[in-house]
Amino acid sequence: MELKLSQLLIDSALTGNVRSVEMALKKIAPKIKSDDPELYHFINSRLQSNLLRSKDNSKILPVDTDSRLQLVRVENPVIMSSIPILSESIESKLFQVVKERSLIEKLLELGLAPTKTILFEGPPGVGKTMSARWLANKLELPLIVLDLATVISSYLGKTGSNIRAVLDYASSFPCVMLLDEFDAIAKRRDDERELGELKRLVTVLLQTLDDWPESSILIAATNHSELLDPAIWRRFDLQLKFSNPTPQMIEAYIEQQHSDLKKHKKLLCELFSGKSFSDIERTFNLSRKEAFIKDQALINILLGRNENLKSVSNASQKQTSKTERNEIVLNLYRKGLSQRKIAEETGLSRPTIKKIITTLQTIESN
Repeated sequence: MELKLSQLLIDSALTGNVRSVEMALKKIAPKIKSDDPELYHFINSRLQSNLLRSKDNSKILPVDTDSRLQLVRVENPVIMSSIPILSESIESKLFQVVKERSLIEKLLELGLAPTKTILFEGPPGVGKTMSARWLANKLELPLIVLDLATVISSYLGKTGSNIRAVLDYASSFPCVMLLDEFDAIAKRRDDERELGELKRLVTVLLQTLDDWPESSILIAATNHSELLDPAIWRRFDLQLKFSNPTPQMIEAYIEQQHSDLKKHKKLLCELFSGKSFSDIERTFNLSRKEAFIKDQALINILLGRNENLKSVSNASQKQTSKTERNEIVLNLYRKGLSQRKIAEETGLSRPTIKKIITTLQTIESN
């Protein structure tokens, strides 16, 4: 056994630093496997029993020392009414994280650690928080949420102590910890506008990420990844970049959340192109309320929020120019919609749709 590891183990045990003891043992176990397999299996069994200790948390939630308000929001259990709609890449990586947890004993036996720190980056409303909730739900772990932007105090020393209290709390039992608005404190340390205490907080975060226990998962979410300290990036086991939903994701969202409008999903994809899920949901909620008050069809209210699509939906009533109407019909045709589907989406007759498409094909052939 290496001298440094032995010293680390002894010092950690004498000071009562449980996490450091665990780290030392995890480094020692693979090195003694061939020479002393019995001791190797003993260490692994002890690590595993500690890792899978009771999920019940009896500790008192951390509170602000002055206001006595709770610093975190806790969901336990995490109940999902719907699942997040994600890109194939992000979905497969999150499923891998779940799979790792089911194989944690074998991973530890091989001297491998499961994913324990993840960075979610991307604009607001694209599914970062929902993905954290989904992960906690799948792993049957409580979700601990800390909105870092809300705990930044004018007295930064107090901010630091609050954040340390939350991190110590969340690392003491199995959970999924979500640090929202991560860029609020994990900013570049070379930013001259930031005070020394905030820079020291970055150092604390770096150490926290390095020492985070395998029994829990820490997720940091940011809308402004460009503000993060470069050293922060290297500390995460997994980095996932979220973006606004693709047309296919919007279609899946409409089928899942608004199935009464799924026959109009192609047209609605045009309406919501480039929008986040939260923007889309807000538009649906406002439109449903307006449709109820005005006693109108929801699809008409939705299309009325986009002048081009409104014109197409009213094309049969001569409320748009032929050029504008034709451009949108051709756009839907190029996206692969059949003439029947285009007629359903726009309210135009199939003979009119056929005429527009035939004209296009004639022009393109010439």
